Amino acid sequence: MTNSQRLDHVEDELETVKQLLVSTARYAESANRRLDELTLKQDRTQSQLDQIGGKVDQLSDKVDSFVTHTQRLFTRAGSEVEETKARTERLEALMLKLDRNFEEQKSQFQEFQITTGAALERIDRILDYLLRQQGGNPNPPS
Repeated sequence: MTNSQRLDHVEDELETVKQLLVSTARYAESANRRLDELTLKQDRTQSQLDQIGGKVDQLSDKVDSFVTHTQRLFTRAGSEVEETKARTERLEALMLKLDRNFEEQKSQFQEFQITTGAALERIDRILDYLLRQQGGNPNPPS
């Protein structure tokens, strides 16, 4: 191979290297642009995540508040149920006492009726006897 051919060959190889370098530079520029775009997208995504995080925090606070309020309501409702149970038990006890008093009074009244009826019969017989005595009737009451 002659020097001229070697020189041509070296020039061809240099041209190839030059083309490879240009291609690599373009690729690097493209990669840098893509990296810049990805960085911007990541910044936007991070901003959106931050906003979502704030909204999640607000929602979490609202849920916590709701849970606390609900627990208070359940506690109050439970207290009211217990109070209502206690009142119901007292009412049942009073009803039982009133029932016993009524039965006792009913029994006393029946006894009073019997006693009064018997007393009235005796008074009737005594009156009949006295009337007969006044009228001169010799028949004593039976």
